[in-house]
Amino acid sequence: MNPTPRRDFLKTVVLGSVAAAAKLQAETPSAAPSPTTINPTPPPGVYPYLGRTVGVPDWQVVERGHVIEKLETFSKGPYALVRVTTQDGHTGWGQVAPYDHNIATLSLHQQVARHVLGRDLADIDAINDRVIDATMKFPGATVCRALGGIDTALWDLCGQIRQKPVYALLGGTARPILAYGSSQRRDITPENEAARLVKLRDTEGFDAFKIRLGIPTGHNADAAPGRSEKIIPTVRAALGEKVILKADANSCYTPDKAIEMGRRLEQHGYTHYEEPCPYWELEWTREVTAALDIPVAGGEQDTDLAQFRRMMTMQAVDVFQPDICYVGGLTRTMRVARMAHALGRTVTPHAANLSLVTLFTAHLLAAIPNGGHLEFSIEYDSNLTREARAMFSPALKIADGKLTLSTEPGWGIRISPDWLKDAEHRATTRAEIARPKA
Repeated sequence: MNPTPRRDFLKTVVLGSVAAAAKLQAETPSAAPSPTTINPTPPPGVYPYLGRTVGVPDWQVVERGHVIEKLETFSKGPYALVRVTTQDGHTGWGQVAPYDHNIATLSLHQQVARHVLGRDLADIDAINDRVIDATMKFPGATVCRALGGIDTALWDLCGQIRQKPVYALLGGTARPILAYGSSQRRDITPENEAARLVKLRDTEGFDAFKIRLGIPTGHNADAAPGRSEKIIPTVRAALGEKVILKADANSCYTPDKAIEMGRRLEQHGYTHYEEPCPYWELEWTREVTAALDIPVAGGEQDTDLAQFRRMMTMQAVDVFQPDICYVGGLTRTMRVARMAHALGRTVTPHAANLSLVTLFTAHLLAAIPNGGHLEFSIEYDSNLTREARAMFSPALKIADGKLTLSTEPGWGIRISPDWLKDAEHRATTRAEIARPKA
């Protein structure tokens, strides 16, 4: 397959994928500005701070008067849930990102809670900004993961009060969300990986998949000698030309090796090359992006909205991948989506496990005009998936390659009482933060 000039390739693949998704996902004027530039020169008195886009007002989802009274965390296995309760008794559920969630929940109660409790739910943008401002000496993943747990609970809370699904609060409508089957495995031969993807195509209707190359931050190493070079053509041959294929290198390569692997992907018609270089080396990634026709994706690990703006203005990547639970919640992810839309760029969020982050992401994609596929893990037998299925219902299911969202309020799920009763519980209340220290 001969590579095409970069401009034409991006037009047909990146923007084409958005056009295809638009058949299912209508544009929401309130969720995205007209394509211009990121944060153009603002009018007097307007300061586009923390990822805001000029001309887009703060969210006004619920009426004033719902004061945040209590924050609770429930931790068990790989997951931690967050429950927010208002003074008038309304509740909402969110989730902290998995992996060492005990650190994020400690930050939630010790560092973040006092900047959220006592605030009015109507001020959801201001709550997010206050947390980031107030924790300026602790920037990055820990605080943002804690904030993500709270913010996603706040959106569920708004949905419960308004009796609307979150996607409807964002301006979206109920529709099936296109998904791609995301492999997490490198301990599998190219032939066996291809075989299981073929089975999922035939049984669940996936028309898109993502495979793994190299090893995470691998310094050009591979999981097995020659595995990456072999899996690219093997999977393509098994699935045929009509299936959309993506590849994720998880920060493995230096630019020269990344470009070499990217050209192999181009040769076999792959349409998404994720995190080819260490994600913090933006100049390396920009070099790869400039050299290749295949769209380069990134942003999964990033938590600083100014960094996303830099990635966009320097054209480091073509496709942006904020993780709702990593970046600080739905509110901040929407800001990334708006910035990307202002430049005509696609957003395909990271959502690599079947916990609530996949559901959060589906609601987001139902409401933005520049969304790509929903990432949907195919590791159904993993400990992460088993625990997630015990944590909430109904389970997330794919049919004909799509996820259908509930029309129930908030996130549209029920947290399992059995899961909660065995979880480690901690609560912080408004009265506690107001009490003088001895």
